[in-house]
Amino acid sequence: MHKLILFVKTYEPDFKTAYKLLDSIDKFNKDNIPVVISVNDDHFDLLRKDCFEKYRVYRDSEIIKTTITNGWRYQQIIKCNVHKLNICENYLAIDSDSEFIRDFYFSDFMYDENTPYTVMQESKDLLEMTERVKMDSENLFFKRALRDTRSFFGNKGKEWDYGPNPYIWNCKVWEHFNDVFLKERNQNFDEFFTEIDKKSYSPSDCVIYGEYLLKTRLIDILPIGSLFKVYHYKEQYEIEMDLLSIKQLSKIYLGVIYQSNWMQKKKKWYQFF
Repeated sequence: MHKLILFVKTYEPDFKTAYKLLDSIDKFNKDNIPVVISVNDDHFDLLRKDCFEKYRVYRDSEIIKTTITNGWRYQQIIKCNVHKLNICENYLAIDSDSEFIRDFYFSDFMYDENTPYTVMQESKDLLEMTERVKMDSENLFFKRALRDTRSFFGNKGKEWDYGPNPYIWNCKVWEHFNDVFLKERNQNFDEFFTEIDKKSYSPSDCVIYGEYLLKTRLIDILPIGSLFKVYHYKEQYEIEMDLLSIKQLSKIYLGVIYQSNWMQKKKKWYQFF
């Protein structure tokens, strides 16, 4: 069983960005951390052939069968249940619109052989940025999701942001959540997810994980900030695009994430490789 894997959930509309992510992993993965891909069943045979040769590829249904079909919610269900494959102790759940921009190592994600870092922060830079672009920082997604999820676990205190993606997740935490917490509630994962969905804009996988870890302390909590520089909004990108080059960002972050709707504008600036 692997101590750590890189887990990429994708489907046919995202294959183009997923291939860019995989190319960046091939270039910068200095400790050869295993890469595992999960693909929607209907799109499985459409994945580029070399992916089956270089990585371990699963159909989504091999991880879990879910009744939730909405795209964003569906992919969260898949990512949260990687532990069911029984192939790793920890995994980096990374979205296909991400790209690594510098060398990375096992130690970037793991404190030691058994203890992962946990993305857990107040995200004051994000709150500040949203106010700068005339958005209400009190209404950010992570805050709404936290308020609607925390009551299930009885936590209090700081309003933690357990993101942004990519997330470092420990399988033991997800297993305990399913086998103990959900069993005591007589629910399956879909039912719990839907219960939160009725309260909030959308349930959040990283909030569920983070709040359950905070409740149970199943592993040592070693907080870290964002692994990647994330351009959450077009307005943010337009403000920040000329402030730092990719080379400068690579001194601070392992990678970058851009929203696809301004990908073309990014190309002129992205001249690092």
